[in-house]
Parts: sequence; C-alpha cells; structure tokens
Amino acid sequence: MSENKPIAKKDVGTMVLERVNQLCDAGFVLPKGYSAVNAVKASMLVLQETVDKNKRPALEVCTTVSIQKSLFKMVIYGMDVSLNQGYFIVRGDKLCFQPSYFGKILQVKRLYPDWSPVAHTIREGDVFEYSINPENGKMKLVKHEQKLENLDKEFVGAYMYLPCADGEPELYVMTRKQIMKAWSKSSSQSLQTHKDFDEKMILKTIYNSGCNKVINATPDPNMIAPDDDIPSQEDGGSNENSFTDFEEVGTEQQHNAGEPAQIEQPQEEAAPEEATAEPEGNDNDEF
Repeated sequence: MSENKPIAKKDVGTMVLERVNQLCDAGFVLPKGYSAVNAVKASMLVLQETVDKNKRPALEVCTTVSIQKSLFKMVIYGMDVSLNQGYFIVRGDKLCFQPSYFGKILQVKRLYPDWSPVAHTIREGDVFEYSINPENGKMKLVKHEQKLENLDKEFVGAYMYLPCADGEPELYVMTRKQIMKAWSKSSSQSLQTHKDFDEKMILKTIYNSGCNKVINATPDPNMIAPDDDIPSQEDGGSNENSFTDFEEVGTEQQHNAGEPAQIEQPQEEAAPEEATAEPEGNDNDEF
C-alpha cells in the first residue's frame, strides 16, 4: 500500500488492536474500565475528518506507520480522542497523538483515585499567603481572600493542590510570568482566546503543568517512547515490525488496575460531521 494513498481504517485499527492483544497476552494490563476497541472505533471516526493545516485529510497525507503509532499510543495511555482526552495532530506527513489536559487529569486520577482537581486564579487585590514546611519543603496554602470586584482585574498567578505518594497533598503555584511563558508557546500568536477567556486558559495551563509534574515523577507503564525514538518503515525498519519497541510496556510493568483481555476488532461506522487537525483548545497541553 502506498504511503500517500487513503488508508483503509479497518486495516489500521485491526493492526493496532492485534498488537495490543499481543501485549495483553504477555501480561500488560490496560486501565480498569477502559475499552480499547471502543476507543479505537470512536477515534477512527474522528480521524476520518481530521485534516492538516491545508485542509487535506490526515488519512491521505499521513504515513500508515505514523497513524498506527498514534492509535497505539492512545490505547497504551488508556485514552480516547472522541472524549477529548487527546488530539490527533498532523505534522507534515506524520500523525501525532497528544494527550489533552483532560487526558492528563485522567492519568493522575488513575494514580490517585481520591484526588479532586481544583485550581484557583489569583487576581490583583487578592490576599494570598502560603507557607513552606521546613521538614519536607512542601508548600501549603495559608490564606486566599478574594473580593468579587477582583475577578475583573489582571491575574497575578494560579494554584492547585497536587496529590503525593505520602498522602499529604502539596500546593502548586504558578506566577503570571510562568503562565505567560507557557502561553507564548501557543500556536495562536495573537493569543486572542487567552485574552477573551483568560480564566479558563489560566486554569487549563496550571492543570497541565501540575499534572505533568505528578506524571513525570511517577513510574507509569503508559509512558511509552516518543515517536522519534521508535524505528519504523520511514526509518528503514519494516512495517510489520514497527511496534517492536513497545515491548517495554510488557509483563514487568502493571501499574494500572485491570485484567488482561482479548480485544475485539473495530467495525466500520459513519464519520462524524467535523474534526480538526489541531483544535485550538489544546494550546499549552505540553506545559
């Protein structure tokens, strides 16, 4: 099959689920309650309408291997693009999967089921105080007083509590400068959405940053190798062996609760009305 021709979605989905089945047979455990077949079926519908920046269909411009990798990574993360837990992004002729902040919150919730993500914005005129425990270096909120009229003032920072392995949550704070630096990485140079909906974007940014801190500090079998580190057909490897580097998520890593199971193969369905290559809502998902 030519890499530049439309790819049969049944073939791509089937190959991905067969590879996941092999890992399940080897002892890999998907997150409890997660259905790989449902996620692949639903995400394939999204993928049918995903386009690049020139409005060309992803299934036409992206290589077969990159599509397989993106779907495979989504399943190993235990996420579902159709539930806004991640995005399919077209970069050149490669399809990439990127977890959204919803997906990152989901990852942390799987590690700490009792954690409730709550973040707040600090505005000019607020009274905000925190302390640092000299014994463990953890930050703790002492006081945050905010008047109604302050909600319309400029923000000076944001904070949230992060779960910790010792059971004692830790205050996580971002300053205005740190938040603005994250925003500078946005695909939108005008930052118009950030200006119009600053509260939403501020909270989204600190959720992303805070969850990344927890995820990066916690051994997790869902953290698989980046696409650039995986030999593939484009790099000189064979198409049928393109998933070999995912063996690292095998039997010795079973962090997520669940049971190994065989996975049904996806069935073809009609595509949804619309989708985009890189939704505006994914800005700052790396921060």
